[in-house]
Amino acid sequence: MSERETEDLAELKRSLEEKVSKLEKELALCRINLRLIDEALAKVSFRPASRLVEAAPKEEYPQVQAAAMKPAAQERPAATATATAPAPAPARPPEPAQAAAPPAPAAEPITGTGAARPQPAKEPEHGFEEEQPFPIKSKTGEDLGTIFVGRSWVRIVPAPDLHLNVRTPPFQTFFIDRVLGEMRRKDEMAVDAGSKDPMSIIEHNLVLDGETLREIRISNLDDDSRLREIRSSIRWTFERMLEKTKG
Repeated sequence: MSERETEDLAELKRSLEEKVSKLEKELALCRINLRLIDEALAKVSFRPASRLVEAAPKEEYPQVQAAAMKPAAQERPAATATATAPAPAPARPPEPAQAAAPPAPAAEPITGTGAARPQPAKEPEHGFEEEQPFPIKSKTGEDLGTIFVGRSWVRIVPAPDLHLNVRTPPFQTFFIDRVLGEMRRKDEMAVDAGSKDPMSIIEHNLVLDGETLREIRISNLDDDSRLREIRSSIRWTFERMLEKTKG
């Protein structure tokens, strides 16, 4: 065997060892996820709000970056006209525009499924009253936050005293990239295969206060198994983030 062939075999061995190591890490992580899911299924049994409101007409989940809400005056029903209705007051001339006070630099939604610029968070006009809240508890019973389950969406609100930074591992690498990212990749494959509507691809948005996580909004979620995976994964993620912060 020539020296060149020996070097090639050695390089191939190193490459295979690196690949085996990577696959073993992924396998270990998958086993952790399966264990957490099994624990969640054994301890918690709930009925998603989507099942409680099946009789109501389906409506699209309110997007974080939707158009601005209409003023309250436009939402009130118009008063019934009468024969003696007074004549409308003459229109006032437009007043010069005044610089509005800038909003407080509070939470900003960061679109997790695109490269859109951060915009001020807007509360949806309706829909939140149809949610079911479920607490997120650590293994020791510590309050980690609340997950609100809607018809086809969930909102994850961490406990305010945790002050979780989105840069703390494994939030981005595990929960965003691996858990939600894998769900989105599967949806995109289903769209390519013609078995899924492009408008029903799972999406997520982050509501931040600086780099502090205030809320995660996940839309187009219509699969109970995905909901269970999100619940168990976010609990594990928050626990690891707290360990990193305290450690």
